[in-house]
Amino acid sequence: MARYSIQNNDTPDSPPEHRRFDRKTVGGKTTWMSSKIQERAHAAAKAATEVAVHIANPATAEAVAQEMIVPERREIVSHIKRKSEVPLPGEIQEVEPSTTQINEDALIYIRGVVSQAIEEGASDVHFEPKREMYQVRIRVDGVLHKVEERSIEEYQKVLNSVKVLADLDISEHTIPQDGHIELVQEAENTKGDEKHYYDIRVSSFPSVNGEVIVMRILNRANALLSIEELGMDSEMLEKLNEALMTSFGMILITGPTGAGKTTTLYSVLGELRNDEKNIITLEDPIEFHLDWLRQCEINPERNFTFERAMESVLRQDPDILMVGEIRDPHTAEHAVQSALVGRIVGSTIHANTTIGTIARLIELGIPRSIVGHTLNAIIAQRLVRKTCEKCKVIYEPDRKVLKHFGLEKHVGPFFKGKGCEACDNTGFKGRTGIYSLMTFSDELRNMLFDQKPLIDIYEHARLKGMKTLQEDAAMKIFAGITTAEEAARVV
Repeated sequence: MARYSIQNNDTPDSPPEHRRFDRKTVGGKTTWMSSKIQERAHAAAKAATEVAVHIANPATAEAVAQEMIVPERREIVSHIKRKSEVPLPGEIQEVEPSTTQINEDALIYIRGVVSQAIEEGASDVHFEPKREMYQVRIRVDGVLHKVEERSIEEYQKVLNSVKVLADLDISEHTIPQDGHIELVQEAENTKGDEKHYYDIRVSSFPSVNGEVIVMRILNRANALLSIEELGMDSEMLEKLNEALMTSFGMILITGPTGAGKTTTLYSVLGELRNDEKNIITLEDPIEFHLDWLRQCEINPERNFTFERAMESVLRQDPDILMVGEIRDPHTAEHAVQSALVGRIVGSTIHANTTIGTIARLIELGIPRSIVGHTLNAIIAQRLVRKTCEKCKVIYEPDRKVLKHFGLEKHVGPFFKGKGCEACDNTGFKGRTGIYSLMTFSDELRNMLFDQKPLIDIYEHARLKGMKTLQEDAAMKIFAGITTAEEAARVV
């Protein structure tokens, strides 16, 4: 894992590999870059950018570092510092100043792309090589948008630079690799400096035209949403809070990839947070790095699997245990056992619906009676784009789409965004969740004990007030929160 952070305690006596170099730019903004370079990073930079290496005293190092810094073009300034295992004291890589945008230094270019993505609220950045060019795309509110196309000749420099930042093997091009970057961005304002912390998951994946890089941008502030901010209605929130008051059992969150399951799971953990409780997470990979959790990252390459972690984690005396995903019978079995011995267990699982989650657990070998005894709540969810409030207008949706949500007899009004500068002319701004919550009453548990068909269990839950995803979507359509067409895209 690579870590990039602001260091405020640099002094003239600091060793060269830890020295911070500052330069004031227009508007009082400050950018800096450290001279601490890992051997791997140095080798990659030399091969990719034809660097010149200087064995520098502090004065020379200051001058070289100043040459590397390019004034920012944006309001928000990225502060990046390398934390490496094997420093190369006194050595600085010098990049030839770029004369045109096409030859701009790869590191500065990557920083600019990530800054733009953050400003636009993107969740992912894609660097995708083609035959004669590579394209950069960002995913905003779940939809990919092309940023630009650039010459394929410079792609290797960009690829190597991203790999170095994420501590990936630059010599390996035939297998997928995963890495991680921690980024601190700072914006100056009248009230003082404001820092924003981002965890960036980096994935490289071989393709016909070269390695594709995808960077998942995770804003720690967004990881700490309260359950009230998730988008559930008051009735659903009340039922969820009741389920969270138990002292043991399982809370499972289900949905497709990209449905916001991890964010919901962290929100649930935040609701359970207590200084008197020991909360441990087992994740692969860790998406948000939070100080108030004991986070453990699964590493199958070192034989630290979910199964092995689950076998030992109870000896760490957890009160609450988060398992990133239940994906195999062994993990499911250990998660259930943890709940049976008095722990609260939260996890995600791939299924489409609440009742489908029960079916999935049974498929993984968990007996119905144990499922009924341990489950406290199942949350099925999707993410939809929200209608932009600044350009919302009345419109008439397609009646076939309305029929999908049982709204064909409603006369409206229905709303959509016509597109404006605030939403980049998309008509949407931000996202919210669509939810279905199943809680487990004694009656429902008894139905599982008695081996009742799943369809009967589902109908019982519906009679007790469980909303389906379609019903929750219909409520949000009628309230003008999203459009019928957008909801139909995911439900």
